[in-house]
Amino acid sequence: MNKTDTRDLRSELVAAAIGMLAEPQAVAVPSLRSIARACGVAPSAVYWHFPSEADLRSAVLDTEYASLVEAVESALDATAEVDDHLVVAGDAYIAWGMAHPGAYQLLFESSDALPETRAAHGPRLQARIVELARLVDPDAPFASALLLWSVWHGVVSLRLHKNEWDWGMTAQEANRRLIHALVTNRIKAANTDSRTAP
Repeated sequence: MNKTDTRDLRSELVAAAIGMLAEPQAVAVPSLRSIARACGVAPSAVYWHFPSEADLRSAVLDTEYASLVEAVESALDATAEVDDHLVVAGDAYIAWGMAHPGAYQLLFESSDALPETRAAHGPRLQARIVELARLVDPDAPFASALLLWSVWHGVVSLRLHKNEWDWGMTAQEANRRLIHALVTNRIKAANTDSRTAP
């Protein structure tokens, strides 16, 4: 920039980038070329199976979402009646996310739609979590299930992206504290309601 140029291009560049960040950013599947290279085939061979990169992306999302559903359902199915099913579901969700960081980002940190048909048992798992969330709030189990998911997601996402931080507890400990706090709060609220009822 010469002395007579009064334009602050640096500030303009920062402002333009911030403007672009007003919209969610894409989380990309590895390129067709890099996937073909990993399989030892020419990029053109990929198109025999996937007409476009979008088709490949959808197949990846389908497979990984099914894997997540299976992990959570298997954990729930293997749990004894006396165990806290919400804790088990949260632990399984968190463990899967931490073990599949790139897939987790694709599923839950991108703007791609996550249709109910993505995994055959997806809707069934969602219904199970909503039913379990009745322990947190029997009057609004769906809202409570979304709250639980929001926190589980936060635990996974922050630990994936800020793994240098000392969180002071394991992800599983965080899950237990969360659920204990929610259930305890619900019990306190119920007790207060019963004492104030006419």
